[in-house]
Amino acid sequence: MLATDWPAYDATLPKNLVRAAYAISGLFDLEPLVGTSVNKALGLDRAAARSASPLFWKAPAGATLDAVVGGNESSEYHRQSRTIVDVWGKAGVATQFDVVTDANHFTAIAPLADPGSAMVARLTQLRQI
Repeated sequence: MLATDWPAYDATLPKNLVRAAYAISGLFDLEPLVGTSVNKALGLDRAAARSASPLFWKAPAGATLDAVVGGNESSEYHRQSRTIVDVWGKAGVATQFDVVTDANHFTAIAPLADPGSAMVARLTQLRQI
C-alpha cells in the first residue's frame, strides 16, 4: 500500500495517501518462492514473482517503512527485511529495521497486545506521519 500509485486508481486520491508502513515478517522478494511447494498455490514464474515483489518496485520517496522480524525467524525473513530497508532507504524512504527478541513468525505480533510495548509506541508515532 505504501508504494501504490493511488491517483492511477482514482485521480482524486493523493499520491501519498499512505505515508508510513509497519511490516511484520514481510516478504518483499517473491522470487525465492518460485522453486518451493508454496508456489503451487501462487503459480508464479520468475518474471511474475519479481513484478509482484515490493523490493523491485519504485521506492516511495518521502515515505516511512519499518520492517520488523522475529528473532527466531528464518534467515530469509531477516535477509528480506534488511534488504528492503537498505534498498528503499538509499532511495529516500525513511526506513528502520527491528527484531522482536525470542519471537518466531507466529509470535512476532504478540507485542501488539500490550499497549505499553515499544511496537505499539512506534505504531502510534507512524500514525502521526
